[in-house]
Amino acid sequence: MKLLELFGYDRHGEIQEVHTTLNKGKLTTKEVTLAALGFNAPAWVAASSMSILYSIVGHAAPLAILIAYFFPMLVLAFCLIRLTRHAPSAAGIFTFTEKFLHSRIGTVLGWTYTLACAAVAPMTAVIGAQYMQALFPGLAGDINARILGTLMLVVFFVISCRGIEITAKIAGVFLTFEILVVAGLGIMGIVHPHVTDLSLGDMYSLSKAGGMSVVGPGVLFGVWMLANFDSAINYIEEARMPVRTVQRSMLLVLTSAFVIYSLAAIGWQYAVPVKTLAAIVEGGDGGPIAAIAKVYLPASLAWVAIFVVITSAAAGLQISMNSGARTLYRMSQEKHLPALFGKVNERKVPWVAALAMTIVGVVLVWYKPLAKIMWYYDVVTITLVLSYIAALAAFVRLAWQIHRPAVSLSVSVPAVLAMGVLGYIAYTAGAVPVDPSDLYNAWYIGIAVVVSGFAISMTGKQHAKT
Repeated sequence: MKLLELFGYDRHGEIQEVHTTLNKGKLTTKEVTLAALGFNAPAWVAASSMSILYSIVGHAAPLAILIAYFFPMLVLAFCLIRLTRHAPSAAGIFTFTEKFLHSRIGTVLGWTYTLACAAVAPMTAVIGAQYMQALFPGLAGDINARILGTLMLVVFFVISCRGIEITAKIAGVFLTFEILVVAGLGIMGIVHPHVTDLSLGDMYSLSKAGGMSVVGPGVLFGVWMLANFDSAINYIEEARMPVRTVQRSMLLVLTSAFVIYSLAAIGWQYAVPVKTLAAIVEGGDGGPIAAIAKVYLPASLAWVAIFVVITSAAAGLQISMNSGARTLYRMSQEKHLPALFGKVNERKVPWVAALAMTIVGVVLVWYKPLAKIMWYYDVVTITLVLSYIAALAAFVRLAWQIHRPAVSLSVSVPAVLAMGVLGYIAYTAGAVPVDPSDLYNAWYIGIAVVVSGFAISMTGKQHAKT
């Protein structure tokens, strides 16, 4: 059996239509890839996360990213490729778990994934507001930050309602700029190094790093940096060649993020000593991006390090808003939520669902401002981990339905191991307190999400009757 056939890759575009009332046939592979990669927010993630990764594993940051890419993220990607072939839907996590596990579990996980998106939107709005204030000091102040965050949410709601094509184009513009800065600074470090006593081989040496026990925590952090590639699935009902487009896009998004972060993780070390980078505390000034920019860019372009994070936050905001809206839309179409969330406007955009995402985002911006940023991290981490574990479980169930026992076992083992890694991430997210008054916050959030999801699932039959 060929590898592509094993994982259900739609090489010839055999599936050309899926059931939808959205604006089908509009997005190419390039547009879906750029839109989904915007959810990954490379500039903001690099600004907020790269220093932490350096502090965890030092020079071995590229190795941690490499391991995270191949396992568990690439394993997860191939599992999602197979699931997408058998259940093409804008709300992938919801549909996969509903079809291959249980209808009620589908509702719970659809709700879980929606909450992940609902947390990313205001989180990126809060971060974008913080950087706007850094770029324009006259806008300083907590109230101004909340107003700016609210305006970002409203603006991108309006853009979303204008249609999927303009949403994808804007995401592409934002993403192009941030890739040029993040990856470009990494390439400049490699080509014109200022730190000369480094060995590329040592960066990828497990023994030099101190073994897997040292690199392991960095790998877990690398998983967080590479997550969200699956947001490509949310555009499947609007893609020209639905299944093939999304399957390609998932691999392209994951691999692109891996390349971007690897270039940064390598090149930035050649520009600034890793100990200096590891000590940087990101506070709205571009973090390590600003430190590298000072080395290679003139003072007149110092604003670039701040502006690129604003565009990154904006791209993440609009993609998370659209991803959550399409999950609500599909759950409504399948009668797991009220029909209201399935309404589309003249441009075939699920505007009621997008409005709901915007309202929740505005409420959170005012209720959970920048000072509560760790709350957003906890929500996003626990909800994404639960969603990914459920998707892997759905893949294992599907594998035993369609393959011979020997093949089923061989593809199930890496999927189950990936579930174990993700489960450990969920454990660590709640086991390490950031604030003594908020102990085990991620665990409590996860329990609340699951309980509320089951409560919603109890009303599913009522929606089906209406």
